[in-house]
Amino acid sequence: MLGAPGSVLTATSTASGYDVKEIYNMLETTMWKAANTASPHYVSFDGGSAPAIYTADCLAIIGHNLGSAGALVGLQYSFDGFATEAVDVFTQFTPSSDKAIFKEFVNPGAKRYWRLALSNMTAPVYLSVCLWGNKTELDYATAGFDPHEQEVKANVSVSETGYLLGIHHKYIERSMTIKFEDADVDLYAKVREWWEANGLKNFFVVWEGANSPDDVFLMRPDAKFSNPFKAGGLYRDVTISFKGRKE
Repeated sequence: MLGAPGSVLTATSTASGYDVKEIYNMLETTMWKAANTASPHYVSFDGGSAPAIYTADCLAIIGHNLGSAGALVGLQYSFDGFATEAVDVFTQFTPSSDKAIFKEFVNPGAKRYWRLALSNMTAPVYLSVCLWGNKTELDYATAGFDPHEQEVKANVSVSETGYLLGIHHKYIERSMTIKFEDADVDLYAKVREWWEANGLKNFFVVWEGANSPDDVFLMRPDAKFSNPFKAGGLYRDVTISFKGRKE
């Protein structure tokens, strides 16, 4: 939504060198940052006239200080550009930490004007990646997978006699592979639409939002997309693999 042609994204406060457009490039190395702690701050989206309306049922944020800054977080829509109306799509909340946020809500229908509302912060807030829009929910995986698979990327020095001499820890890489055997046309269409639109960019992965709400990961897909036909072309075996840096 945020980078759609003809749309406009603005912020009420921006520190020098931290453009608000950085929040939707899906990179963890850039960010938007407010210039001060004035309350509230708004990151506002105007869908423009072509098209003029957008829908959303989730908000996703990663690489932020909203928890440590004590910020109250909300998402609102309006019919008149917030001149006289601002409707909350969920009850505003303060994150318990600075970990990734994935907030689901009931889709209020197509709206032209949306904004992220931030208030009560004790420090200038920042966001590396922040999106709101519509999630894509897949079927149950037909093969087991580990949503917490990790590999420590480090240089480990060991003596000739096997003693550990030192560790230079670089980062932890998270990985996940999900398989759907005998996938029908509808499931494959969702996966292909994601691949064509997203390419090799980062995206948010939530493997079990209801029971594991803290398991929200920013990941990138494998460079190979291969999901062969089976049963004479009626079904496919779909495999999607992705990696990401553990927060």
